[in-house]
Amino acid sequence: MHLTRLQLSNFRSWAELTLELGPGLTLLCGANAAGKSNLVEAAYLLAALRSTRSQTEGELIRWTAPEPQVMRAAGTATVDTESVQVEVALAARSGGAASSARLRTGAPLTSKRIRVNGVARRASDALGAIRAVQFTTLDLELLTGSSSLRRRYLDMAVGQVQRSHAANVSRYQRALSQRNALLKRIADGRASASELDQWDELLRAAAEPIWQARMIAAGQLSEFAAVRHLALRSPDDPAELLSLTYAPADAQSLGESRARDLARGSTSVGPHRDELLIDLDERPAAAFASRAQQRAAALSMRLAEADFLAAEASDSPILLLDDAFSELDPPRRERTAAAIADMEQVILTSADRAAVPLDDQALAASFQIADGGLRPA
Repeated sequence: MHLTRLQLSNFRSWAELTLELGPGLTLLCGANAAGKSNLVEAAYLLAALRSTRSQTEGELIRWTAPEPQVMRAAGTATVDTESVQVEVALAARSGGAASSARLRTGAPLTSKRIRVNGVARRASDALGAIRAVQFTTLDLELLTGSSSLRRRYLDMAVGQVQRSHAANVSRYQRALSQRNALLKRIADGRASASELDQWDELLRAAAEPIWQARMIAAGQLSEFAAVRHLALRSPDDPAELLSLTYAPADAQSLGESRARDLARGSTSVGPHRDELLIDLDERPAAAFASRAQQRAAALSMRLAEADFLAAEASDSPILLLDDAFSELDPPRRERTAAAIADMEQVILTSADRAAVPLDDQALAASFQIADGGLRPA
């Protein structure tokens, strides 16, 4: 799979852009804040259908966009011999609610539209139409951040090849919200604890396919990550074993946790509390690994995600590497370059061309970003 065209309108720093792309390695160079990361984010938006950098989606709309404020990101990809088009559009809502939201967050409330080949789709139905993996400098948080980031890592890997997974997660979240609302009504004396029985059954039923999919994916991702991590190490580094272990918060124990849930007013077990343990040589990487080791582990996890998608979908996803080389030592830079050389399409960014150990012959295309524009380098 590879993108052939990326079109942006009022996406963050980009007023208008049409970028023609092909398979192979594409390098985007430019100074910090030139807009490189915005391009990578836009490409990944076509796969994830949501931003990985924004607290609210309104932040994606260019600040100086004319009224009515509308952001559009569209891409055409080749999958085998077929062509697929995905479009994500956000429109700022008008009215008092939107104005109040802008004052609080700096971004408007938005309405969202997703189209696949011109047909309106829900996000859960459109996920996987374009498959991609994104690595950014923020991926250290995969190891050091909240467990929700690691659950998201699993769910994005699964969701891009099993369209039912996103729907299962949504179904579970709806049941979870209903159970939590009931817990609060019980605490206020407006409902009986016996009413939890039906919601416990619904929650267990909704949780089961999520656990099964995450468990299988975690095992495969762990195998791929271990191989990738060993391949990236420097010659003088020890052969550390990177492992990923799925630790589900078993909802079968909802009955046992009922007293605790009633006291706290929320559900304490279930897929929303699952954890993915990341270890280097059987020690938690977040606590014991150096920053360089953590960065290598995070990169290995993203390459493993690409391996997983390729194995499950029988074609390579688009690999997006945002500033992947900046904090790697020279030997790891060389090994990272070797690791991505045979992938169908890689789009990578760098503020320093010298930090990317790829000669011009290895690149399918190279662009320089400056003064709000993009030109061949």
